Parts: sequence; C-alpha cells; structure tokens
Amino acid sequence: MAFEWRDGQDENNQETQHDYYYTMPSYQTYDQIVARKKRKARVRRGVALVVLLLAVGGVSVVVLQQRAGKDDEDGLASYQQPGTVQQPKTSGAAAKSDFSMKLEETPSDSSAGAIVVKDVKDIVKKVQPSVVGVVTESFQNYSTSSTGSGIILSKNGYIVTNNHVIEDGNNITVSLSDGKTYSAYVIGKDAKTDIAVIKIDASDLPAAEFGDSDKIEVGEAAIAIGNPMGLELQGSVTAGIISGINRNLQVNNAYMNLIQTDASINPGNSGGALINAYGQVVGVNSVKISVEGYEGIGFAIPINSVKPIVEELIANGYVSGRPLVGISGRNISQMAAAFYNLPQGIIVDAVEPSSSSAKQGLQAGDIIIGVDGTRVTTISQATSLRDQHKAGDSSKITIYRKGATLELNITLMEEANLGDTYNF
Repeated sequence: MAFEWRDGQDENNQETQHDYYYTMPSYQTYDQIVARKKRKARVRRGVALVVLLLAVGGVSVVVLQQRAGKDDEDGLASYQQPGTVQQPKTSGAAAKSDFSMKLEETPSDSSAGAIVVKDVKDIVKKVQPSVVGVVTESFQNYSTSSTGSGIILSKNGYIVTNNHVIEDGNNITVSLSDGKTYSAYVIGKDAKTDIAVIKIDASDLPAAEFGDSDKIEVGEAAIAIGNPMGLELQGSVTAGIISGINRNLQVNNAYMNLIQTDASINPGNSGGALINAYGQVVGVNSVKISVEGYEGIGFAIPINSVKPIVEELIANGYVSGRPLVGISGRNISQMAAAFYNLPQGIIVDAVEPSSSSAKQGLQAGDIIIGVDGTRVTTISQATSLRDQHKAGDSSKITIYRKGATLELNITLMEEANLGDTYNF
C-alpha cells in the first residue's frame, strides 16, 4: 500500500509536518474495543439519568408556583389590584340638597390603592358620564362659538365650569356623554377664580363624586377628562401624575393656590375634571392658567377652593362679602413713571358712579400710590391690602393728583357682579 507525502518535497525531507503516519488508522486490541463500548454505554445511562432528574425538577417547580399563586390569592384577596377602582368610604351623611357638594373621604389605605395607575378604564367609566361638553355661542359682532367642558354637580342639572368658557356667551348648550343636548342658563360666575355655575333642566343626571384636594400628594395618579378641540373629541382622557401642589399663580389679578399636573390639558379641556385614582374629582382644569410654550405643565383649581365659590354662586349668583374700591386701573411702569415724571402707582381709568370712592372725589386720571398707609406700585399689591377687609369696612386710599398728594377715607363696596368691570 502506497502513501503520499502531503507537505514534503521528497521522502528525505526531515521538516515535513504531515507525513503519512498521521493518515494511518490507529491500532486497537480486542480488550480496548470492549472497554470503549462499555464507556459509551455508561455515558448514555448518565445522560438519561440527568434528563430524568431535570424533568422531575421542572414538575416540582410548577407545583410550587401553583401553590404560591393560590396562597397569594387567598392572602391578598382584599388588596387593590392595578387597574381596578377601590370604592372610597363615605361619611354616610346624606346631602342636604341636590346641589350640595359633599367632599368624600379617600380610603385610609390609600397607599395600597393608588400606587401606579396603568389601567384607568374602570375609573374613567365611573367619571366620564359626569363630564359634559359646554358650547357657547356669541352674537355680538357675528356668530362665533367655542367649546369647553363642565362637571355635573347634582342630579337635577347644576354644572360647574370655568368662567372664561361662558363669559362672552349669548347662548349656552350642554352636551351629555350619551349625546343628549340641553340649553343652559347661568346661575352665577366669578371672574376672579374663573369659576361659573350653569344649569340645565334635567333629572337623574350622573353627578360626580368629589374628593378632598387638601389630601392629594405629589406623585400620585392624576387623570383629566374633557373635550379638547371641540365635541369631536368629547370625553377624551389623559393620565399622568400630580406634579405639584400649592402652586401660587396669578389669575385675573388675584393669586391662587393651584394643582400642577402633567396630564395633558388642551383648549376645550377648560372646566373639565381632574380626578384621583378613586374616581373622585379633585380639581377643575383650566387652560387659561396653563403655561403656553411648555409641555407637561397644566393646572387645575383645587376642588376645596371651588366648593365655597360654587355654594356662593348658587345661593347669591355671586361671591358675597368681597370688598371692592370700585375702580378700573392700570399699573404705571417704572420706565413710564420716569418718562412722564410721575410716581409709580395705579392710574385710574374709570370709577363706579355709585361707589364711596366716587362720592369721596376719586376720579379718572388720579394715581393710587398707597392703601391703608402702605406704599403700593401695582394692582396686585393694592388688592392684597384691600382683601384684608370685607365689604362695608373703611379703607384709606392715598392718591397723587397734579403734583399734590391726597388721602381719601372710603367705604369698601361689595364686589357682587362688578368684578368683570372693575379690577380694584
């Protein structure tokens, strides 16, 4: 039998790396062959044993998991599962009237019920019928219409919304979640807090449940329901968290403590509901106080602040007891004051004819520079000092007129429905 050289040049080359010896089969005795077969048989038996042990172990793990799952179901039957609504405890006291806003208590185990809200469908089903569309038509120059949102306060048709949603309207229509529409009329409105109450003639309406906004915390779930871009998107739902509380922002010459949320609040959402993880309304959304040019920053008026306003509007048509000097005015900037050689203050544009201010001689063109002996340069400063009084109290107003300084002792009038016309 002949063999070939693989890498060698000739049969005398000593540096060849692969000679024919490497191609020859190795020789084994009979005893070696028998021993090799026995080793293979032992390996096969070992592999089969390992496979059997793995199968038995897998069955044991499944049984243990099933037992653990049943124990979890038995032991955590009362735990609030994600995506479900835990019904809050109620005080048990019946509402005194159809339009009385009763703030419900949240469950004592709120930390278990509102950890992370990933599935809000049950919450939405509870609250969505209580949020309505509010369409306002204006006929002043030509017919225009705008759409906002509202929240049903009572079964007999009281609805809360934002003042700016209905303030310029000649005709107001309310659209319910089931598609029914009703004509509405204004019960009362308050420009300072941007709250208004309207009413429709209906019964057995799905009134909302109201929570305690003083108990909300930063980081808990927040869900907004409203009608962005009109009734085409009626009942839209956005979800997020409470981003901040007690945000002190200026609203219509007054400072309010507001709720900040990252749940989207867009035009048309004004007057809609901000709700917690229990389906309770904790705020009234307002686009008017949103920050333009920024995303994820929306604001709502806390329901604890809304409640007394609503009760006043229903009882009186306005918020009673608020003091008013009875003027409309503008701030004089530091630059304007320097240019015209005038003191910084509030220049009076108009005076309410029936006010004590008018009777005491305050007139257009006067510059208010002090309230109760304190120097003021802006309307907000003057308003803060005025609001320390109530209607009927006396207040000292210091004015600048044609180079002279005068002091007027006036009696503060009640703001009533004059807040839209006069800002101080």
